[in-house]
Amino acid sequence: MGTLARLEEAAEGLHTVLTDPALGGCTARPGDHGSLLVSDTLEPDDVRKAVYEAVRRAKADGAVLVVALLGHGFTPPQQTDLHYMVAQSTTRSTMSAVNVRQLLAVAADEPGVEGVIALIDTCHAAGAAPDAGGIAGGVRAGRTRLSVLTASASDQAARGMRLTFALIDVLREGLNGAGAMVFADTRLTEELRGRIVGQVVGRFEYDNDPFALDGLWLARNVRSATAGGGGVVGLVGRQDLEEAVTLWRANVRLPERLTLGELDDLHRFAQQGRIEGPTDSRWQARVIEMVGTLLECARTVTLLNKVLAEVLTSDLLREARQLSGLPHEAEGTELLRDLVEYAALRARKLHTPPWQAPARLLAALAHLSEADDVIPRLRPWAQEHGVVTAFNDALTEFAQLRRQGELRLVLSLAGALTDWPEEVDAWLVGSGEKLPVHERFRCEPADRPGVGRAMGRALAWARGRLPDPEQLVHVDVAAPVHLLARWHPEEAKVGRHLLGVNSTVVVRWSGRMDPAEENAEMNDAARRALRRMTACGAVPVEWIDATVLGDRQGLEQSLMTGRYDTAVGIDHHPETLQDVLEELLPYAPIILWPRPEARAGDGTLRALVDQHWHSLPNGFAPAYRHRWAREHAGCVTCLGEVRAVWHDEAWLEFCRPFENRVVAGLEEEV
Repeated sequence: MGTLARLEEAAEGLHTVLTDPALGGCTARPGDHGSLLVSDTLEPDDVRKAVYEAVRRAKADGAVLVVALLGHGFTPPQQTDLHYMVAQSTTRSTMSAVNVRQLLAVAADEPGVEGVIALIDTCHAAGAAPDAGGIAGGVRAGRTRLSVLTASASDQAARGMRLTFALIDVLREGLNGAGAMVFADTRLTEELRGRIVGQVVGRFEYDNDPFALDGLWLARNVRSATAGGGGVVGLVGRQDLEEAVTLWRANVRLPERLTLGELDDLHRFAQQGRIEGPTDSRWQARVIEMVGTLLECARTVTLLNKVLAEVLTSDLLREARQLSGLPHEAEGTELLRDLVEYAALRARKLHTPPWQAPARLLAALAHLSEADDVIPRLRPWAQEHGVVTAFNDALTEFAQLRRQGELRLVLSLAGALTDWPEEVDAWLVGSGEKLPVHERFRCEPADRPGVGRAMGRALAWARGRLPDPEQLVHVDVAAPVHLLARWHPEEAKVGRHLLGVNSTVVVRWSGRMDPAEENAEMNDAARRALRRMTACGAVPVEWIDATVLGDRQGLEQSLMTGRYDTAVGIDHHPETLQDVLEELLPYAPIILWPRPEARAGDGTLRALVDQHWHSLPNGFAPAYRHRWAREHAGCVTCLGEVRAVWHDEAWLEFCRPFENRVVAGLEEEV
């Protein structure tokens, strides 16, 4: 038995490709009988034990087993059974080698194994193909699947690990026209035959499992235009369906790509209920329901792509997700499909119609599209799914929210140079006037209570200008840094209540209203940053700790070079909060930090912001109200412990006239 110079290289290369999650997706297994055996001291039992261990693992996982045998092989005289040779094997003793035909037949016959793919790169490799009659006579009565790819005919030598190296190249390069997956099929066999000269590449296939939901694929096809895609089912739908199918019928794997045809087949298959082995009727009903839902989701996605073709963008979808109340986790790589599936599968509330959440999503898309023909084209969908009322209610709600959002009172304490201001400036925005209506209210005296009374008079003034039934909900409070660091505007006493009891208060920095020359550039940079944040799928908060703040020179350099120009979260409450805010606010449009008593160092703050990001900044208002409640006592891990200065596009638009203000110099005395 001669030495194979490139055997180890071939084995390691094939193992790497097959265990690559982006390609073969097999699970690597370490240990004495691991997934890769390369040794010049192997005995027949070592090979058998390794394969049997792999069979056991495949059975436990309900998975397909891939077996590759590389090296020397022989067939006894007057026989075609391939025997795989190890260290002390000789062609004169079949006991010194491993009968491959028997080994593969036993593996394929083990109940629970979803199928076996064998790659045989030895001389006489075609002799590895088991006898179909022998498989049919096994404990599974032939209900199994086996695909064997061989490097040579049963009377032929195989040289230089040609099959293995060619297969590695094909899997790494991808296969034209093979779809999302590379199967051990005719297409792969023909491709390998075109690359290998002097050997007859062969293939044996046995498929007698009527309940298999997927073919025996060997690797993901990197050359496929649809590689990595999910057909008509997104990530959320696939996760939920896989769970339901597994609980209904154990050891089942869904096809890599779920098309409409495959969903229809699964729907009929589940409805017929002719299943061998243990099943759970409750989960069978769940599978039927879920497949029906996913079919409707696919049709809904098609409808939305058609109706919203001229306006559908990632920004529109993310805004609709926020408006409809879906959490950030609903966003995936396929935004539209993932949002529709999340709404249909995971956002349903108890005792509500199943399509109510998707109806809110469609209403949000229609509302945000601002196209006259969208609502009439989506209303038939609502009628078909029995959610006309929910659809219309959502449209009404969103219109009211838009009106309320446009109508806001801006209160500025910009005149407070060192302590409390002597006056509070007020602007009523969105009242129908061409320009915001402005009024000024004196603080009597110029202290915290005096500011509260002035704000109360400003509220009364603003509400007095509104016709019934208009309601003033949103109040923006702009203040200089020294007040932002120690004062919570929503807790200002205005009349009988705190300001935040009946108003949604958003805290702003009055510095962005300053007519200084550089402020126009500062606000333009913030507008660009906000647009980037909107397009970002993840929560766009850049967190900084005490180490970063302690390196003032490094922080200043990072700020000047755009390192912190979106949302900045401070993961602790700095002792010099005012200094920190003064440094960060000109650069970052959004700043977050915890109250002094909050337990923030354990990552809780970040988790809270991630969890509630889609509702901010308006989500702070109910969180602060909850914090005032008695049941909050002792709680240090809720959103109410987070402070923020928030500058969104609406605020920057309000600041625009201040950027362009021309300040005239004092006239000279004559």
